[in-house]
Amino acid sequence: MGRATAFWCAVTGGAAALAAGIMLGAMQAGASASAFAANALALLAMALLPPMFARRFGSRATLPCAAALVLTMGAMSFAAAQARAGVTQGALPLALAGFAMLMAVRRFNSDALSELVPPKLRIRFARPDNGALIGAALLAGISSGVLARFQLFALCGAGPFSLAPLLLSLGAAIGFGAGLQHIGRHHALLLLFSLRGALLAALTLDATSPWSLYAAPTFALLDALTLPTLLRNDHANHATQGACPGIAHHVGMLAGAAFATTSWGFGQGFYALFSGAAALNFVCASTQMARRNAHSNTHAVPSLRTTASSGIDFH
Repeated sequence: MGRATAFWCAVTGGAAALAAGIMLGAMQAGASASAFAANALALLAMALLPPMFARRFGSRATLPCAAALVLTMGAMSFAAAQARAGVTQGALPLALAGFAMLMAVRRFNSDALSELVPPKLRIRFARPDNGALIGAALLAGISSGVLARFQLFALCGAGPFSLAPLLLSLGAAIGFGAGLQHIGRHHALLLLFSLRGALLAALTLDATSPWSLYAAPTFALLDALTLPTLLRNDHANHATQGACPGIAHHVGMLAGAAFATTSWGFGQGFYALFSGAAALNFVCASTQMARRNAHSNTHAVPSLRTTASSGIDFH
C-alpha cells in the first residue's frame, strides 16, 4: 500500500508540476501560445496517465487515475490564474522538477505491476481488439468538446483561482471512482454515458442556464472517470496497451470544439449541436446495454460435459 501511494504521489505530482510549469510559461507568451499549451497538455494527460495507472493498479485504477487527472487539470488552471495575477517566475524549475519526477518513476518502477497487482486483478484492464473502444472514447471527447466555450472561459477567464471547486471535483472523483471500479465495466459505461447524455440535453433548457457555469468542471470530471473505465475489460487476458483511447478522446474534443466555437454553434446551431451530442451519448449507452445483455446470454448457455458414469451433465 505504501509503494502504491508513493507511486501515485510521484506520478500525480510530476504531471501536475510539469503541466503547471509549461502553462505558466505559455501564458507569458500570449493567448495563442497558452491555448496551444493547454491543448497539448490535455492531450498528453489523457493519453498517458490512464494506461500508466492501469498498468500499475490493474482493475483498481479508476479512482487513482481520475484523481490524478483532476489534480493535473487543476494545476493548469492554477498556473493560468497565477500568470494573470502577474506571477511569472519559476516556470522552468517547476517544469523540470515535474519532468524529473516522471522520469524517476519510469526508471524505478518497471517491475511495479508484478509486485503490486494480483494476477486476477491484473488481467481486468485491456484494450479490446476492435474499434469499439476508440469509437466510445471519440464520442466522449465530442460530447465534452461541444462545451468549449465554457472550458475556454474557465481556463482563460479573468476570475481568480478558487480551491473549493478543485476540492469538490477531487472528492467527487474519489467517491465516484471508488464506486465505478467495483461494478462491471458495461454497467459503469452505461451509467457514465447516460449521465453525459442527460446533462447535455439539460443544457438546452432555459431553466438550466444559471447552472451552465458548472458544465465544464462537471464534464472534466466525467472525462476523468470515463477514460480509465474505457480501458477496463473484465474478461480479457491481456495487459493494457497504448494511449489510443486518450488520443481518440482528445481528437473528439477538438472536433466538438470546432463546431461549438463557430458562429453557427454559438447561434442557431446551439440546440442542434447539444441535442445531437446528447443523442449520441444515449446511443452509446444503449450499445453498452446491448453488449452487456449479449455477454450475459452467452454465459447463460449451459456447457456440456460427458462423463462415463452419468452421460451428460449441465452446468
